[in-house]
Amino acid sequence: MLIMKCPKCNKYISSALLAEITTIVCEHCSAEVAVKNVLVSSNGFTFDRQDLLKRFFRYRKLLDEVIDESSSMAENKESSVESRNSIKQFLTILQGMMTGARDHFRLQFSSPFRTEICYGKNKCSGNFYNLSMEGARVEISGSNLLPRVREEISLEFSLPEAETLFISGRVCWTEKARETGHDKHSVGIKFNPLESSVRSVLWQYISSAAGEVQQ
Repeated sequence: MLIMKCPKCNKYISSALLAEITTIVCEHCSAEVAVKNVLVSSNGFTFDRQDLLKRFFRYRKLLDEVIDESSSMAENKESSVESRNSIKQFLTILQGMMTGARDHFRLQFSSPFRTEICYGKNKCSGNFYNLSMEGARVEISGSNLLPRVREEISLEFSLPEAETLFISGRVCWTEKARETGHDKHSVGIKFNPLESSVRSVLWQYISSAAGEVQQ
């Protein structure tokens, strides 16, 4: 969760869009104030967002290590319940930190949001896992060929009450479907520069959906 203290009433403003906008209307005193000194709040802990950004890769490495440790403890029958609960709590805190440190708000989808995907000679359907103004994570069936990192990729999808959008980008990371458990490939995409009309439509959708999440 992203928060900042209102300079007018000294109460905390909470909005997922504090990473995107330059001014905001305070939910407490209704004053329009400049966005500055944004904080990341995660499970009772508060961090300066700029400090997190400076140490992003260090915390990302720590997050990967904690994920591995959590999986190891879950498989170890000798590990205590207290230890497993503690590592899960620590993992939740780190994940909250990393989410808030992202430069742009990412809209998470709890239900499938369909997109048509094209890379090389391959065409398939997939679902958005998340979506931002800068990129997206999509999931495709493990039966499809896994895209290559840095490969050009295009997306075609329709937003509510809007024309179909066509967005191109490049693959920045991939996660292959596992033989057991998750049966889908995950693909991280960095968008190419968006046309102003596309950016406007996409921003309208993401900002509106983000407002609904906050309510």
